[in-house]
Amino acid sequence: MSSKEEKIRIINKYHSETANYDSLSTGEPRPYEMGDENNGTGPDAQRQFRLQPRKQYSVRITDNNDRPTWWSSLLSWSDKRWPATAADAVAVLLSAAVAWCLLLVNVSPGLMAVPGGSVASIFMLYVAGLAAGHAVDVVGGLPPLLGMMVAGIALQNLGMYTVTANWCINLVAIMREAALSVILIKGGLEMDAGQLLRLSGAVTRLALLPCVAEAAAAAVAAHYILPNFSWEWGLILGFVLSAVSPAVLVPNLLKLKQMGYGEKNGINTLVIAASSLDDIVSISAFGVLLGIVFSTGNLTSKIVQGPEDVCIGTALGLVWGFLLMFVPSAPWANVSYNTQKGKHDDGENDEKQTDRSVTAMRAFLLGAGGILAVTGSQWYGYPGAGPLACIISSFVAGTGWKWREKKQNSLAVVSTPDEKDDKKANPVEAVFENIWFGVQPILFASIGTEVKFELLRGGDIIVAGLLVLVAGLIVRLIVTSCAVWGAGFNIKEVIFINIAWLPKATVQAALAPVALDMARMMGTEKDVESASRLLTIAVMSILVTAPIGAFGIQWFGPRLLSNSRR
Repeated sequence: MSSKEEKIRIINKYHSETANYDSLSTGEPRPYEMGDENNGTGPDAQRQFRLQPRKQYSVRITDNNDRPTWWSSLLSWSDKRWPATAADAVAVLLSAAVAWCLLLVNVSPGLMAVPGGSVASIFMLYVAGLAAGHAVDVVGGLPPLLGMMVAGIALQNLGMYTVTANWCINLVAIMREAALSVILIKGGLEMDAGQLLRLSGAVTRLALLPCVAEAAAAAVAAHYILPNFSWEWGLILGFVLSAVSPAVLVPNLLKLKQMGYGEKNGINTLVIAASSLDDIVSISAFGVLLGIVFSTGNLTSKIVQGPEDVCIGTALGLVWGFLLMFVPSAPWANVSYNTQKGKHDDGENDEKQTDRSVTAMRAFLLGAGGILAVTGSQWYGYPGAGPLACIISSFVAGTGWKWREKKQNSLAVVSTPDEKDDKKANPVEAVFENIWFGVQPILFASIGTEVKFELLRGGDIIVAGLLVLVAGLIVRLIVTSCAVWGAGFNIKEVIFINIAWLPKATVQAALAPVALDMARMMGTEKDVESASRLLTIAVMSILVTAPIGAFGIQWFGPRLLSNSRR
């Protein structure tokens, strides 16, 4: 008898026995039990049998072919923790290897030489920054940006980072600006309109007063501590140091916001909104002072450039953000139109597909517009307008999307919409969260490449630079406390705002090399020396304040801020 026939026989026997037991439960005698009173299946026995609890059995028919094989055992073993972790590590290594081979095959050998190749240097910078950031985060629980900057410092001073091709230099600059644009867009999408309206006065005070006060204090300290350091260069250094870093500030504040910390009084919205305006003030003042030092153009036009940047950036951000509220059309508009035309039978799948396409288009337009604002404003000579336009457009667009969705829900549903709908994450925010994960290594690792050990020979510049930095930070902390006092914050929240207002990174890394390049092209030897000191102190400020500020936000946030979800 074949295996198949044997299975059929066993199954038929099982069904036959099951039917016999079912006949007992209904009181109907089985055919072979009729008249048989000696086998214990008479009326009394049947009645007693019906009162007994019955078990349900599941029968599994197996043969030799159904037994686990070595292949299925291997698959089960590979899903365990450590094999799965090893598989993820191998996937990362394979991805890096495949990407390197693609570049090696398609790029000229001179650009892929190690060391000395520009493309190879950028590739190694990105991979090393990503690996170091992950290691620092997993092993030490420190901000990933610290590991990324250390990786950049190591590659630069080991001679492994040498970018000389012009288009590669421009590529790194564009990637930095793209990363800055992404983090500004994330900050704008996360801002709460209601909280911002309530805290508008505190935002203005927090953005202007600490920035100007720190710049003035650092200028005075630099003039009297650094030898032969003029007042003009002191002010330039002061405004370079006075800018806070959205790249450090915003991601850590968003983590706290997702956990519910700082939402009750709008701490996150206040600091994120003020950080953008703070950077505008620093960048605008830096450009004006740099123009005064090198005497290029009309002095009056340079003085009014700061307010012009603010006006242009605000106008561009409002117009672009308002346009993105309606372009592309909302997801429910497309679903309603397709339903009326009878194009789709499955409404749920159609709605999901439409949501994804609208999210992709919104993210592309918002991101491309933000990068265009940052780079285009520099091209037109208004470098302060781009970052402001970037954050304002994302804030206006994100607020408009939430408002329109809330209106649609109130019309489509008779009952009151759930309050959680107002707080749920915008899918566009998730897109930029993934983009930020991919672009941040090149931003912070490239900042580390600005640290050259030959500039730090001798301890005088290190000590003097730290004194200048500390002097500016002390004044900033005092003025920051005064600026937010009376805005409805308790003492713990004021302390947290001071901690969050410490980190410096992106603006310092972007502006300090510009000052040195202009001094080399247009200045005297004294200007070059002053610009070199400025660059060194700016990099020191990044190494000191970025990890302290990021770690301070992560550690002190849950301890100083109240949780709105409790």
